[in-house]
Amino acid sequence: MPRGLRVLHVSPSFYPAWAYGGVPRCAYELCRELVPLGHEVTVWTSDVFDRDSRLGGVETMVDGMKVRRFRNLSNRLAHDFQLYLPLSIFAAAREQVASFDVVHIHSHRHLLQLAVARAAHTAGVPYVLTGNGTVPAIERYVGIKHLLDSVGVASIVRNTAACVAVSEAEIPHYTRVGVSADRVRVIPNGVRLAEFDRLPDAGAFRRAHGIGDGPLVAFVGKITPRKGVDVLVRAMSLLPDSVQLVVAGNFMMAEQPLHALVKELGLGARIHFPGLLLGEERNSLYVDADVVAYPSIDEIFGLVAAEAIMCGSPVVVCGDSGCGELVEASDGGSVVPYGDPAALADALRTLLTDADKRAAHVRNAQNYVREKLGWASIAERTSDLYGEILAKA
Repeated sequence: MPRGLRVLHVSPSFYPAWAYGGVPRCAYELCRELVPLGHEVTVWTSDVFDRDSRLGGVETMVDGMKVRRFRNLSNRLAHDFQLYLPLSIFAAAREQVASFDVVHIHSHRHLLQLAVARAAHTAGVPYVLTGNGTVPAIERYVGIKHLLDSVGVASIVRNTAACVAVSEAEIPHYTRVGVSADRVRVIPNGVRLAEFDRLPDAGAFRRAHGIGDGPLVAFVGKITPRKGVDVLVRAMSLLPDSVQLVVAGNFMMAEQPLHALVKELGLGARIHFPGLLLGEERNSLYVDADVVAYPSIDEIFGLVAAEAIMCGSPVVVCGDSGCGELVEASDGGSVVPYGDPAALADALRTLLTDADKRAAHVRNAQNYVREKLGWASIAERTSDLYGEILAKA
């Protein structure tokens, strides 16, 4: 395993901009574990924090990493349309990218990627791309994604030294856009295992939010159309009235249609929307949930599933995704077809009424997560990939 590399990581959002989902969290955790391996890690990102505020400071140190934040032209465009416009990064890339040994880009279709990848290609610095599900032009703002492709972002994928797929399900994302399969490496996202050494007290989330002792289902994640929260709400209408649901996450779609569906089905007293939960508060929900449901499509990894499992909750997910791969490999719960409220309700009902089955799923899956998905081992595999592409270069 190589040591002492100067590695530039590029991510449109980064610590502590957790409102932007899994990409900043995974980029941060990987970088954090590369530092103890002896690498000099620099992160270039934008100044986004949430919809209404930015992160201050241009340069800072975070857990041994040098983090440089480039100011977006519009914070609101970045949040609402995923259109990141930190224009000053182009000059910085031309002047400084040649000083790095390798570049690692997180997420696809953003101007940070365009600026740094072009500079790296010109300077002969190899770069790696971890798409984390962003390579296909799907779900939202497809027109903006095609616009970015037209100005050169599409060619960036084909010119990578290697692409990282975080599951087998993500490999076709790359091959469909012209990346040969021999340049794709499967390295999953990880879990910070120490975060689950000491869990919140059972019952704390229920007490704080006025939820009784009855069966509890939880959803955790960004609320967007492909996450299937509407399907989960319809499934709730097929479950006994004693079952309650917590939908924890920030809306990145119009809120009114989902709230209208809850009202139409008469579920207002059974469904709770506490907003985005982080850290111990998020884990407190996982601890108190009997089952976590994550009925998403095009989900290339199961971070929510892994976290829920480590907090003692089995999961129900959809099968056409990396999330399904994780649950099946770990025996962490049930896998159902996407978009089928009846099948989702049946799987939830089975787990909610069988405590022994829930405990068996959690026991098996926790062993799998500890053995396969610690961030330290993921960082070692990533470092080995850097060594491989540098040897070829």
